[in-house]
Amino acid sequence: MARIALIKLFTGLNLAPAQLSGELQRAGHDSRIIYFKDHHIVNYDKKDEYEVTDYPGIFIDANATKKVWNCYKPFSDKEYRLLIEALQEFKPDAIGFSVISGIINEAGIVTKKLKEHFSVPFIWGGPGPTLEPERCVQLADIVCINEGENVIVELANKLDQQADITDIQGTWARKADGEIVKNSDRPLLKLDDIAMPDWNLERYVHINNFKGKRTGIYPNNLGNEYPIMTQRGCPFSCSFCIESRYQDMFGKKNSLRRRSIDLVMEELHWAKNNLDIKSILFYDDVFTVNPRWLKEFLPRYKAEIGLPFWCYTYPTTHDPAMLKMLKDAGMISITMGVQSGSARILKDHFNRPTDTVRVLEAAQEIVALGSEVKGFFDLISKVPFEKEEDLRATFDFMLELPKEFLTVGFGEMTNFPTYEFTEQVENQALIARQQTPTEEDYDYYHKLYLLTRGPMPVEEIRKIGNDPKYRSNHHLLDPLLHNEDHLSFTGISF
Repeated sequence: MARIALIKLFTGLNLAPAQLSGELQRAGHDSRIIYFKDHHIVNYDKKDEYEVTDYPGIFIDANATKKVWNCYKPFSDKEYRLLIEALQEFKPDAIGFSVISGIINEAGIVTKKLKEHFSVPFIWGGPGPTLEPERCVQLADIVCINEGENVIVELANKLDQQADITDIQGTWARKADGEIVKNSDRPLLKLDDIAMPDWNLERYVHINNFKGKRTGIYPNNLGNEYPIMTQRGCPFSCSFCIESRYQDMFGKKNSLRRRSIDLVMEELHWAKNNLDIKSILFYDDVFTVNPRWLKEFLPRYKAEIGLPFWCYTYPTTHDPAMLKMLKDAGMISITMGVQSGSARILKDHFNRPTDTVRVLEAAQEIVALGSEVKGFFDLISKVPFEKEEDLRATFDFMLELPKEFLTVGFGEMTNFPTYEFTEQVENQALIARQQTPTEEDYDYYHKLYLLTRGPMPVEEIRKIGNDPKYRSNHHLLDPLLHNEDHLSFTGISF
């Protein structure tokens, strides 16, 4: 039996370590899941009081306040001591890190610190190593590229057998002499073959500068809400999304895979019976992509689970009949990707060819479900390639978007490495020479966007949008804004 420690540097969506731990437990190995730090969302003018990751995530909230995701208090000696003590108590044969894009530097810092105390292999997995293996393999001993469930089990088996661990398919490995071994890609998993995620809280440790390490507590998103994915992948190829990058790397044909209904129900039954949860969060990229699957799943979910839930949809993947089924099964909140009201940005730069007319229809279909279901939309703001005309088009679009369709803010575009959109930006130097909107321009339009979600009549908002005095001084809009800062992005936790 091998002992594998799984470290998540920052709390957030906690599915990956739980899934890997589930695989290890099923294979007869032992595991420990350690959450090192809580991340913070802070006002932009306070960000200098925190450490900020490479891709912090900047957004404008419902009060038109600029905020920053993924801020954290500097790593302290106390936190390192608690982390080292937790690992020494567990005695791992290998230490794994779940590494998203943007925290490679942080993962490198902590890995280097731990290598002073542990002479075991360090393996990294997640989007960061998958997209930047050349960089990550210089900091870790092994990096997993793409899915890690079979990789982590093979690593544990080889450690148990004292066999060579540098030849594991789906990894790059750095030998003692510095040679980099680039192993072949691993085939995509059949999702019904993977184990249930491990939510046995006795195997969880939370550090975050507490007086001592805490065990047996819920990860952040397991208080009242249970996160689950019924599928992996996405049929769409949005240029700003990691799924399009995965399609390029591993093929589009089999990129969308869904678990069987029986296995999804088995996991949900376990969660309902063993955890103190009040709602379910379906974290599928597009939950509504397969009507046939939902038609069979939803009646069983209603009869056997019956908890309220949130999910994500795309404008072309639902219709009134499907939405009615979702509501009847317990859906109380749904988020739909909108991203922009500019047809030019959507088609030329986002690779989202769906007509804005269909987006408006889809939004109205959600709103028609009634007040029992909260509808939310995503919007990406401050996009390279945007011009004044695109900002105006988005404003005009939002005037037509039903007021009952809510948002908790607008995220600025993040140019993650190797994404198609990022390559557009890097390859088109003309952006630097074109007339791009200023910060003041964006401040003005962000406030107009938020104004469209408030109680003011549409025609009055349109007049304000045409009034030059507000254009020259956007602060005049501040008293008019309708605050919705009590809402979560799922609409479940208030």
